[in-house]
Amino acid sequence: MNSSLPLASRLLGKTIGKWTVIEKRQKTESDNSGFFSTCYTVKDSEDNLAFLKAYNYVYAFGNKAGSADSLKLMTENFTYERDLIEFCSEKKMRRIVTAVNSGEYIELGEIIPVPYLVFEIAEGSLKTHKIMQNPNLSWKLSAFHGALVGLQQLHRAKIIHQDIKPSNILIFGNNYCKISDLGNATQLNNKSNWERDDHGGDLRYAPIELLYRYFSPNWDTRRYGADFFMMGGLLTYMLTQSNFLTQLLSKVPATHFHTNYGGTFEEVKSYLMKAYFESIEEIKTGLPEKISSDLITVISELCHPIPEERGNPKKFHTVHKQYTLQRYISTIDRLAKFSMWNKL
Repeated sequence: MNSSLPLASRLLGKTIGKWTVIEKRQKTESDNSGFFSTCYTVKDSEDNLAFLKAYNYVYAFGNKAGSADSLKLMTENFTYERDLIEFCSEKKMRRIVTAVNSGEYIELGEIIPVPYLVFEIAEGSLKTHKIMQNPNLSWKLSAFHGALVGLQQLHRAKIIHQDIKPSNILIFGNNYCKISDLGNATQLNNKSNWERDDHGGDLRYAPIELLYRYFSPNWDTRRYGADFFMMGGLLTYMLTQSNFLTQLLSKVPATHFHTNYGGTFEEVKSYLMKAYFESIEEIKTGLPEKISSDLITVISELCHPIPEERGNPKKFHTVHKQYTLQRYISTIDRLAKFSMWNKL
């Protein structure tokens, strides 16, 4: 193995605590690994498999802004993610993937330790699992229901995920889905040290307003609204194999495409709304007629391009606040059961 690589990148074959590192995982979207980490499959003495995420602190020294500051930030980020995961475990958030072990690994001759988190290993994700080759509608909606419940568990603790996408929804035994990767998450009363207005996650799934550099001054609108858009994008992906942002951007005129446009979000709203309605109509044509109206309602409310209009409409606010998920959880649960009974 190349000894010039950082220690975190050459752990294959090593023993870390009770774990033996047996496989280095390829750097793909489904590994949730981020730029500053490397992921492995590990096993214990009883051949139980797990997933290890090792953090590459060495990369901090390549930062031109100053290695000490970069290393401090990376250390704080790891500690924040670890503590947030432990908090979710203590609160028994069963739809959130939590760590089974954590620590630091160091070898003789090395200066910088390798912090790591060990997670229960999944069968795959909504991006990679073999069942995704031909899932029926009932399975798709049941999986999405599990993801919604997981996000509700986070939101009730005022935790915002900020990186909801197919590869971050993992599938375990009996097709049980959980939300993974809190590396970009933040909490209202315990904000991460890297909290900022723009999006911390994968921009291919980001809420549309952030691509146009619009950041609501209201924390709930900016944060809960972002998770809602990405969750709606996840449902769109489950139903069409293409997330909502991709479909929306494909219908925005080139002159107002976010990479070409220099105006304000207010000025581009009418173009986004037109693209939004076109996207909704296109998605609707591919859905079973018996449940298309309910599914389109969920998608259109979660993915509204104006974050202030996203979520539960005002007529429901006496029972459901704008950014609460219970109404959507109940709807999807009902549709999943209806799809199963009617073999859709």
